Amino acid sequence: MELLAPAGNKDAFYAALGSGADAIFLGTDSLNARRLAQNIKQSELADLVRLAHLHDTKVYLTLNTVVLGAEFDQAIELAASAWKDGVDAIIVQDFGLIARLRECMPQVRIHASTQMNIHSSDSLRALAELGVARVTLSRELSLSDIEVLAAVGHEAGIEVEAFGHGALCVSYSGQCLFSSLVGRRSANRGMCAQPCRLPYELIDHRSDVHEVKGPYLLSPKDLSSIDYLQRLEAAGVASLKIEGRMKKPNYVAAVVGTYRAVLNELSSKSTAPEKDSSAPEQTLTDAFHRALTAGYLNNQHGEKFMDYHRVKNESTPQAQSALNEQAKRLVEEVASFQQELNFASTIKVGQPFTVEVSDAQGNKGHFEGSPVEVARTKPLTEPEAKAQLEKLGNTPYKMDAFHLEIDEGVGMSYSAINKARREAIADYEAKRFFAGSPRVEASINVSRNKALRDSLPMRKVKRSLNPEIVAVVGSLSAARAALNAGANETHLNAWLLGEVEADSLEAEGIVPVLPRVAKNDELDTYYGIAERFGRAVCSTLGQLATCLQRGIPAQAHWSLNVTNAYAALALQNHYAPTRIWLSPELSGRQIAMISQRSTASLGTALFGQQEVMVTEACILEGLTDRDNPCTQACLDCNRRKRHYALRDKKGYCFPISTDPFGRSHIYNSVPLDLSSALDELLDSGVGALRLDLENALNTQAAKEVARARRNLIAMAGDGEVELPRRPDTVTKGHFFRGVV
Repeated sequence: MELLAPAGNKDAFYAALGSGADAIFLGTDSLNARRLAQNIKQSELADLVRLAHLHDTKVYLTLNTVVLGAEFDQAIELAASAWKDGVDAIIVQDFGLIARLRECMPQVRIHASTQMNIHSSDSLRALAELGVARVTLSRELSLSDIEVLAAVGHEAGIEVEAFGHGALCVSYSGQCLFSSLVGRRSANRGMCAQPCRLPYELIDHRSDVHEVKGPYLLSPKDLSSIDYLQRLEAAGVASLKIEGRMKKPNYVAAVVGTYRAVLNELSSKSTAPEKDSSAPEQTLTDAFHRALTAGYLNNQHGEKFMDYHRVKNESTPQAQSALNEQAKRLVEEVASFQQELNFASTIKVGQPFTVEVSDAQGNKGHFEGSPVEVARTKPLTEPEAKAQLEKLGNTPYKMDAFHLEIDEGVGMSYSAINKARREAIADYEAKRFFAGSPRVEASINVSRNKALRDSLPMRKVKRSLNPEIVAVVGSLSAARAALNAGANETHLNAWLLGEVEADSLEAEGIVPVLPRVAKNDELDTYYGIAERFGRAVCSTLGQLATCLQRGIPAQAHWSLNVTNAYAALALQNHYAPTRIWLSPELSGRQIAMISQRSTASLGTALFGQQEVMVTEACILEGLTDRDNPCTQACLDCNRRKRHYALRDKKGYCFPISTDPFGRSHIYNSVPLDLSSALDELLDSGVGALRLDLENALNTQAAKEVARARRNLIAMAGDGEVELPRRPDTVTKGHFFRGVV
């Protein structure tokens, strides 16, 4: 099992390398999900990759944000340049980027980021069919879940990677809009402001404050899998990932070193090491001041999982000092590392000029030039030849043994010797690092991308004259009210439709939404509902692939994060959705750009309280309601019968709903309302407008649908659009400002 370490800067990279990492993941200063880290300069990448490879360590580049249309060429160029520099894989979130990389750079190894929200077998198989080599699974999976998915991955020919240590994102990865909608800083763009680490009050619909176990209701403890490594390895997990690109080198050194030691001990024994001391656990808690949990691996919840009080550990100043000194020594040692190379050269008249380099492990590189000639002026001497061959400059190499066969009176320029040295080392690196195949020049891949880009349809966006109104509601009665008020269709969570006859009057106009979090044991029920209704809204790639296979017309949910025309085109080509709901993080101009290059039917949000987060952990477990304790019987939970919200220090209230599986759904405190931008919305070419009314009562849902219908009629007849009475109580989201 590979030990995969984080590197947010060069010193952390050296610390990971010196601590025994099998692979290191890092990002440059753009298009990576930790843009707030110091990161690696693109100009430094080739040298760092070479250094890692000399330690037999792989390097993975994080190119794992959603990509806006204007950034797409930059993303391709970065991927091509990094591949040329020798990275071993590129970690990607954006579906359009995955599809384009497979087209123009099929040799590139792609790892699907955890931001793709992969937690089911169908999604794993879908990515395997696309040629993805590895998937980083969602953090919310148990050991049993991981064992099943690892087996499915083995069968489908795709590796699985699991998180092993570090900070836990309380939201399902890639599905969080909290930071984005509250403060414009998008987690999907690497700029998360971490509102989950702030204190909140838990209030009910009367604004009564309820007693909770602590104010940090969204702040999990840090994950530690140190006691479960043997089972994870036995399950077939290809890589154990340590989170921490925002962490200092001493953290990286301590955590990586601890896991390396335990993994080495496991590999030398047939059974797990005896638990005779707390040394590994103490080192891990000393490395960062947050309590540890096994998390979802063994289904921990409540106070075993959440850090309600954010209690810090009691490590001594001496123990931190020790970690700093250890990290400093590692960084200095690795930064000054030089690989010893033996040099052998032949410079004999009439014979080809040759240079061979080799290391102690038997890896070799060779250069052969033109036949050597007699000197016309000053002949080359042995000391001069050696002096040129050992000019290794800032490379991580130094000359060890040296053997030279040279005739007297030979002629050879210094530039020819220097070129031979460089070519021999390049051959050595190609054979040792890349099985003898040098990486393809970046320009080839970039030109291929340009050719593909130019082949995309470019059309004038037509104004939508009669867009459909789609209401997303939370009950059957609300669905009926919305349809009666003028909605073309309503979307309702599939778990609310289990007993509804698909051909009944009650079901008319309703499209089941397959949840964006649905594990293997839930999906059969949802697919059965989709088949009965003959339609669905799909929230994952696996759901789209399964519905296509079963002949069920399906729409693509907004949580698939379509932010560019290439993603829309790829979804069209692979899964033929009847409509694609665009990401809520797009501006009006960006929506229009997608419409220009896409023939798909597109939809976007017009009004409503948008869901900002889904958590596997139930927020209501934070209640200290002794008369109504949590029984883990989520379907019949008494706590769910009351409506709750989180209230922050500024007084904003974020509604919460808890589903039958114990997952919490958090909604924005301020509803979106783009009524004043309806003219621009229609000009952007979208064919459907969505009203997010899951928390609305029947009368309110009907009222908002009717208002939207009247506004469309007014626009068609040059009438006056009905705006909200209090514009300070609504937001226009990202429509005009975009995201950071």
